[in-house]
Amino acid sequence: MINFRVLASIRRLSFWALATLGLPLLLSLLLASYYLQQVSMQGQQTAFLSAQVVSASKRLDESLLDLERSARQFRVLADENRLKLYQRQWQRVSKGLFELRTGTEDKELLQIVYELEQQLQSLSELMESPQALQRVALNIQFKRFASLSHRFDQRSQSLINELAMALQHTTQQAQQRLLFSMISLPFALAAAVLLVLVITRPLQQLRPQIARLKSGEFEQAIKVSGATEVMAIADALDDMRLRLLSLEQQKTAFIRHISHELKTPLAAIREGNELLYDNSAGPLNAQQQEITEILRDSSLRLQQLIEALLDFNLLLDTPGEQVHHPVDLKPLIEKVLASHRLSLSSRGLNPKIELGESCVMANQEQLRVIVDNLLSNAIKFSPQAGVIKLGSFATVNGVSLYIDDEGEGIEDELQQRIFQPFVQGKTAKDPRLKGSGLGLTIAKELVERQHASLRYQRLEQGSRFVVEGLQGSELDES
Repeated sequence: MINFRVLASIRRLSFWALATLGLPLLLSLLLASYYLQQVSMQGQQTAFLSAQVVSASKRLDESLLDLERSARQFRVLADENRLKLYQRQWQRVSKGLFELRTGTEDKELLQIVYELEQQLQSLSELMESPQALQRVALNIQFKRFASLSHRFDQRSQSLINELAMALQHTTQQAQQRLLFSMISLPFALAAAVLLVLVITRPLQQLRPQIARLKSGEFEQAIKVSGATEVMAIADALDDMRLRLLSLEQQKTAFIRHISHELKTPLAAIREGNELLYDNSAGPLNAQQQEITEILRDSSLRLQQLIEALLDFNLLLDTPGEQVHHPVDLKPLIEKVLASHRLSLSSRGLNPKIELGESCVMANQEQLRVIVDNLLSNAIKFSPQAGVIKLGSFATVNGVSLYIDDEGEGIEDELQQRIFQPFVQGKTAKDPRLKGSGLGLTIAKELVERQHASLRYQRLEQGSRFVVEGLQGSELDES
């Protein structure tokens, strides 16, 4: 069994994965080549020997038949030419038997050839005997030749069958061994897949943890088990996480501290400027009045930023679970629109309420802040005299609340980060309405506390922020 602790290296695991799959495959190919070569060689040998045996048997039959014919013709005609023909046929048979005796190793064939040679010698002696004795003796002699030739044919056929059976046996053995080697391939493949999983699984475990870092979640430690290289990457990422967490905590503490430190002197500045603006310290000329108005707007803007920072820190410190009650959307939206009446009128913006569902279960104050922040964002990026739509509709997952504007939309590269603190898109249409970069962050956090989700959707003309998954409700008439 493979010890994965010893093999805790991507390079070693990759080598073993390749070896586990490659070696059985290579062995199977080598065995296949070897057995195919064996079957091919034995097949060629069988075909060659079979052809030799058949040819030898055929030549022997023809030679014995020619010998018998020439011997009988000589006995009848007693012609010198017939004698010479007989002698040539006798030499031909003798030579053929000699070739058979030296060209075969089969004992039964050798025995038959030996007996044929003896009978051939007996025929030679018989042909020298008186003619009166030759007729009966020749019949007997050639019957013996026919019997031996028949035995030779039978043994030749048996030998061919034995060669064919041997070839068939070799082929079956090759098939069985190749089948066994092929059966081992799935196990090798399974082992290779297991090793690949051992390599890739830790990398897959890293993906969601890197995604958490990307989304700004630094609380959960990054831990994976696997190859040494992957564990080294995980350790480096966890060190980076700790540093980012420390920086995030320092940033939060700094924002909390600086917000409180700025709030008190800013209140004094605003109070003094209001006294000047109201001519409480004496009349001002037009230029002085303009300066105090600029100071008034700037200090108000600074106060709003400080309050946004304080709200953000308060939100981070407040527990997530809240008590939810039925909330009527129409008066809530109208109240938020009333608070932005001056901003809407100064830009000539036209808000429209399109409620398909009018009541949801939520924390009313938090829902008001959500709508307020999303509306502020829509006002900042809407063109002059544009339309802002605030509406709701029912879905299978509950109630969705949306706010549309006719602005230019958010750049693609920013869409994944717009809910992170201090991330801002393009400059607002009205520079005086520049935000703090916390509005969408606060809105998203509060939406999640309603057990819902907030997402951005780019429209053909403008942007839409949708609060999805709010729980529908009926108003309590009592």
